[in-house]
Parts: sequence; C-alpha cells; structure tokens
Amino acid sequence: MEKMIDFNGWILYGSIIIVLMILFVLRVKFKKDMVYLFFFSIMSIYLCYVLNYTQFPIYVSETYRNLIGIHFSRNLNLVPLINLTKEDFETSLLNILMTIPFGFGLPFITKSTFKKIAIAGLFLGIILESLQGIIGLLNGYTLRIVDTNDLIFNFTGSLIGYGIFKLFSYLFKLSVKKANIKLNPLLKHIYDA
Repeated sequence: MEKMIDFNGWILYGSIIIVLMILFVLRVKFKKDMVYLFFFSIMSIYLCYVLNYTQFPIYVSETYRNLIGIHFSRNLNLVPLINLTKEDFETSLLNILMTIPFGFGLPFITKSTFKKIAIAGLFLGIILESLQGIIGLLNGYTLRIVDTNDLIFNFTGSLIGYGIFKLFSYLFKLSVKKANIKLNPLLKHIYDA
C-alpha cells in the first residue's frame, strides 16, 4: 500500500468546517464582534499553514516501513543545542520565523502577557513535535526528526513575535494619541489589544 496524505483535500475541508463552527459558536454563544472573528480567522488560517508545513505530506508506504522503520536513535533528538550543523541552523531559523506570527497574533484574540505567550509558545512547540512523533509511530516509520531544538526555536519565535507585537502596540498607541483621531472598530480592537 503506497499513498500520500496531503493537507489539501479532506483535511483542509474538515479544518474549514471546524473553524466555521468555532466562529459560529464564538459569535452566537460568546457574542464576539466581527473584528474579533476576523482576527480569530487569521490566526486559524495561520495555524492551518503551520500544520501543513510541519506535519504534511504523510507518506504511507509499506516499502518505506520495511526499509526505514522506526529508529528512535535516528529520529529523536532530546539533547538541545549540541552539534548543530549548518542544515540544523537553517531549520532552526525557519522554526523561529514560522512561530513569530504566533507570538504577534495571539494578543489580538486573547489578553496576553509575556508569561501567557511563553506558555502558549512552549505548548505550540510540544504539540507540533509530539504530532510528528505520533504520526511516525502510527505510520511505522518517519522521515521527520522529533527534535528538542525545534521546540526551543518555536518557543523563541513566539517570544520574538510577542516582542514585535509590544513594540508595534506601543508605536500604534503613540501615533493614535498624537493624531487624536476617532478609531473605527478595527483600529479600536488593535488599540485595545
């Protein structure tokens, strides 16, 4: 049995349906305004892209399962920041860049502090790396490495994103006060974030 499971297709459609249901509940039950739903939608789309990038495609192959198999010593790195190669550095940089939008965007949908963003960034990294490991175990082999370094750099990217958000928020509020303008609902949401 040889096949590839890609994010595009039924997983994408299922994700859209789940997000639409969540948006409906947020609007009807929790009375969230359209601006909040807009920012929530952007974060949902971003997280779908992150899942697509980090988890897919998943190759289901009897040949690979027999040839590669699960070798935890080869597919698991629990020792952080030791023996980083040039390729590891590039991957680490991509992990940081991938999670900067998470730290920047989360304050637009929930009240955030440094501690909350740090915890959320840590959980995001744990979830992404755990999913890679679980998919490998269920599949019988993996082409990915479950790596502590990825978790560290996902966490770092989230914190950098939050730092960028704090700078953006400060400059935005300063410019609004100087201009002394009336804010529309979108700008007010950004101002209050």
